[in-house]
Amino acid sequence: MKKKSKRGFTLLELLISFAIVTILLLGAAQLTLHSLYVKRTSDCSLESAELASDKLEYLKSLPFESQELEESSNVERIRSQKRNDIFHREWTVFDVTSKMKKIEMACYSESCVHRIARIVLFYSKELGF
Repeated sequence: MKKKSKRGFTLLELLISFAIVTILLLGAAQLTLHSLYVKRTSDCSLESAELASDKLEYLKSLPFESQELEESSNVERIRSQKRNDIFHREWTVFDVTSKMKKIEMACYSESCVHRIARIVLFYSKELGF
């Protein structure tokens, strides 16, 4: 009769397998955290661009002689509907000529200050936009 070998894993084999599993789990966790960061910053950029675009569309709808389109600098703080965040929207109106205005818009989130959406609009009296 043959004796069956009841040999299990050695301590060294267990330690190596635990180390490999730990390295794989840490890599997956780091990848997940990085993807969440990228998603958050891209959401900030997208909402900043939407808020800047919305304000420019409003300003385009005003008559050329409107008081809001006089040469000035303006700042607004906006609480986001989609995210629990505060956005700053800043715009400056310049009179380029008597029939053209330049509107520079910048919008950014307080949590993503390094992600600023900037848009420039030239508004012509003759063209109506």
